[in-house]
Parts: sequence; C-alpha cells; structure tokens
Amino acid sequence: MSFRDGPRLVAVAGGKGGVGKSTIAANLGLALARAGRRTLLVDADLGAPNLHTMLGVFHPPRTLAEVVDGTVDGIDAIAQPCIGSTCRFVPGITRPGSANLDDDELARIIAAVRSADAEVVVVDVGAGASNNVLDLVSACDVKLVVMTPQLTSLHNAYAMLKACVHRTVRALAAADDTEQALVDSALGSEHRARTIAQLLAVLRPLDADIADRISSTLNRFGVGLIGNQLAGPADAAMLERIGTMIRDHLAITAPVMTTVPLSPTLAGGLRSRTALDDTLPPFRRLASAVIDVDLAMLRTVPQLADGSREWVRSAV
Repeated sequence: MSFRDGPRLVAVAGGKGGVGKSTIAANLGLALARAGRRTLLVDADLGAPNLHTMLGVFHPPRTLAEVVDGTVDGIDAIAQPCIGSTCRFVPGITRPGSANLDDDELARIIAAVRSADAEVVVVDVGAGASNNVLDLVSACDVKLVVMTPQLTSLHNAYAMLKACVHRTVRALAAADDTEQALVDSALGSEHRARTIAQLLAVLRPLDADIADRISSTLNRFGVGLIGNQLAGPADAAMLERIGTMIRDHLAITAPVMTTVPLSPTLAGGLRSRTALDDTLPPFRRLASAVIDVDLAMLRTVPQLADGSREWVRSAV
C-alpha cells in the first residue's frame, strides 16, 4: 500500500511536557471513533508513554516495542480496545534507551502507522525537539501542536515547530550537495537565523527549483494549533498571535483548531480515565476539524513547469 492510500495520520505534539498533549490525543481518538471513524491511537511518546494509564490499562501485554524490534507483522496485531469505545490503541515503549531510536527502528514505526488498518491514526508524540520527535511529526499529514498560555509552553512549541520546518527544509535538499550547501548558508547561524521568507528570497535567484520545492512543501505542511487550559479571551488572543508569528517566520499556515478552557479535571489526576470526556465541545470540534482537512491536497505531488513529477511529500 502506498502511504498516499493509507490512513489519515495525525501527530499530537508539543514543545514541552505537561501541556496536556496525551489528554488531547486520547480525547481526540475517542471523539473520532464516536464520529464513526475507525481510529487507532498510538503512543509514540518514546521513553515516557502514559496513554495506557490514562485509558485504564496499567500493565499492557503488548507494546510498540514489538514494532521497533520487528517481531510483529503490522501494528494492528498489538492494538488493544479502548474501554467503552470502538477506538483501539497501541501502548508505548518504557524500556531504557527507547527515547533514542536509530533510523531503522524509527522507520519501522513510521511504516507501521502508515499501513495500519484504520481511517485515522492519532500519534501521541513525545515532547521536545529531538530528531525522533521531529521525524515522527513530519511523517504525519496533520500536525497538531498543543500549548498552554505559559510563556515556556509557547516558546518551546514554537521552537519545536521551527526545528521541524528547518529539518524538513534541509531534507528536501539532502540528495544534492550543492543544494544542501545553499540551504545551510541561506538559513544562517543559530543566533542569526533567517526567516523562511528570507531564506526563499536568498535561494530563489540562485536555485529556483529548490526554492519552489521548499515553498510548495511548506504550503502543504498541515499544522494546526491547540490551546489547552485557557483561562479566557486574552489567552485565546495570545494563541492567535503565535499563529501569526508562525506564518510570518516559518511560512506555514497554522490555524487554531480548537481551544480547551481551564479545567482541573482535564488537567489530569492520579486516577485513570479522569481526564477523558470526548463528548466535550472542544474535542468534538477538533475531531470535525481533523476530518475536514483536505488530505488529497496535503499528499499531492505537484508537477514542475516542464511537466515532470516533483519530490515526494515527505523526505522522511
């Protein structure tokens, strides 16, 4: 099966831990299943998974480790039912060292989720901006970035998304040493990095093909923002400003997909399943928004001016 014919892949990511990423992922998965979609939840928070606990399973008999080790024929073989839902889930890996998978191990996870027997796969990705996190996010069609109103959350979410964009841009030029050198030079240093708009302005006179490749890919990047634990309109307005900053600096559209109001219950607790209520309006809205995303557009492989086929959608 070509990944273009596979399930809709939705990454739920965040720049730091504690922003409610897993709560959003779990409720989204349950809401999608309630809406009639065959849904699979995958805990790919490598090294720190907690979806199984949140879903009321404390000692899962099978985990994503079997996919990483290559000992299972497909991810569906280890999927477990969610209590009271048609949604299924795959528990994450807890063994030491699992946060630092090698390229082959990560590729097995990506291939497995792309071939899952589901309409939608929701991938709960770890926090931060490690290469494993960035590549998992980039491999998904829809990239949901969860943030709370705190400055550290906003800053780290933007930093994660910036790193994801820069890694994608570099990957687009990886097959050609000259293009790679041009992109690295145009991006600038860490402390004096150019915006993507500035990068394209520098690149276009030198190599219009790579500039067009970058622009087209970022136009189909599929990012959406989720504001969690918002106290009021001022917090929501801050989220909109972050979206504007992302558009201006990273050249990608990042609309607000839903906002979740401040709630002690949804902030989590010591008991399992306490943060689950997929019937709440924010999660119903999010499920509808995810379903409404134009998947064909995100997966389109455009043609160049000479009629030849362009690059594949994802370099991962």
